[in-house]
Amino acid sequence: MRAWKWGGATVALAAVSAWMACGQSGPGETQGLEKAEAATVTLGDGHCAGVVVGQGRHVLTAAHCVAPDAGEERTNFEDGRQLHGRYVFVDRGRDMAVLELEAKAPVAPLEVAEGPPIPGAMLVFTGRHDRPGEPQRVMVERWGRCPSLPDVPNALFTTMHGVPGDSGAPLVDEQLRVVGLVHGGARCSIAAPTGDVAPEVQRLSREDTQPLARRPTSAPR
Repeated sequence: MRAWKWGGATVALAAVSAWMACGQSGPGETQGLEKAEAATVTLGDGHCAGVVVGQGRHVLTAAHCVAPDAGEERTNFEDGRQLHGRYVFVDRGRDMAVLELEAKAPVAPLEVAEGPPIPGAMLVFTGRHDRPGEPQRVMVERWGRCPSLPDVPNALFTTMHGVPGDSGAPLVDEQLRVVGLVHGGARCSIAAPTGDVAPEVQRLSREDTQPLARRPTSAPR
């Protein structure tokens, strides 16, 4: 049984699963922790992570994980399956990028929240499927400016303890909505809020029946 590490104490997964279940609402939010873990993917050779969002055809990740000349990327899932995709949105000022997959992901996608979590809010970081370790229950300590996020006035400063390679991995709220992506900083504890890109994810999801080659790619910033 996996356990949660919180404030030096270990909490049984059953207790945390119950905590999450109490906050879930809406159709499709039924798998709790397992759903968030399965939706978290790694990119390429494992240099970064991301999360399946929208209708399952898109992966949200950190823009600093995307090379300037990158067009395509491989996505690695928990069960060993892989899909290739093409970057269709890159915003370096907010450190957000969207990868469109060649086919629908073999996992349930997560919703992207339309607003940021407030200071004091409790979030969940499940970590990467290819690394041992315990999922973390994370608190948002404050909003603030971060020099490497020039277009973000409310970067999330959290209690998360991350390591290089966690960039792009999601932080989710009690409703399993993605509210931030790991950005960096000391202990990799700063996250970029995802609320501003929720409309973009929704737009791309509505258009996912169009041929891949016809999709416009937002210019890197």
